[in-house]
Amino acid sequence: MVHTIGNENNTYNPFVIAKNKDIEIKYIDFGIENYGQLIRIEDSNIILLSQLIKGMKKSFFIVAHELGHYVLKHKNQVSDARVRDEFEANFFATELCFEFYREQHNKKATQPRQLLEYGMPMEMAMII
Repeated sequence: MVHTIGNENNTYNPFVIAKNKDIEIKYIDFGIENYGQLIRIEDSNIILLSQLIKGMKKSFFIVAHELGHYVLKHKNQVSDARVRDEFEANFFATELCFEFYREQHNKKATQPRQLLEYGMPMEMAMII
């Protein structure tokens, strides 16, 4: 799925992919509890990002994670399915950031620390 999206958009940059899919990105004051959220309003999709991460590399992983919810057609739900949805979105974001690293550096990431530059949590970077 990640390769298809990358090929369709000629990039693995999550910000560019969001723009190409007409997903608006807005920065808001979430406080310290949350860094991002995908919201759907009628036919519009918006990724809300915390102002605390504006301009930070962490924002790449957060946008990729929220794109994962969009692409995987997750619903906002409070249930056991939410745990699964969060795992799937994290895995999608990990794959997307891995490919974005390859795109930017013309080589595969071979060490988890290399993926940290996109804000990937260490536990997800360890998957490589």
